[in-house]
Amino acid sequence: MTEFKKKTDGSLIVGEITFRGEFPHISIPKPLTETIVNSLGYDWVFDGIKPTLAPPYESSSRDGVEEIDGKCYTKFKVVTATGEAATAIDNEKAENMRQERNTKLSETDYLALSDSTLSDAMKTYRQALRDVPTSSGWPHNVTWPTKPS
Repeated sequence: MTEFKKKTDGSLIVGEITFRGEFPHISIPKPLTETIVNSLGYDWVFDGIKPTLAPPYESSSRDGVEEIDGKCYTKFKVVTATGEAATAIDNEKAENMRQERNTKLSETDYLALSDSTLSDAMKTYRQALRDVPTSSGWPHNVTWPTKPS
């Protein structure tokens, strides 16, 4: 989303339509350029560099606007989930991984019907799928067993 910062008080305007609405009696040419924006007393706010994150608990959050070399940029900070937020991330990931595990199990369910005999390799594979939630790395670093052919 395009943003503009008013030079006199630092207030922000979000969106080109809103910016143009600030000047109802001025015909502003298209396309809007940085030169035009500056002549109207505003600075164009460019996208700043987002920080490098360490998933799953880190995310970035906007932290205002900063000026670098005479231009305005969005500023970001790293937010680390802790406590209940981290638990919610873990629970959501675990639910997604269980759904994936259940899909993998259902793909071989037809082999486990009473009139079919499972090979030892398939029994081992299906048991390994059922054991995935107890493996180290659960739920963020899952190593899926290889399905036998």
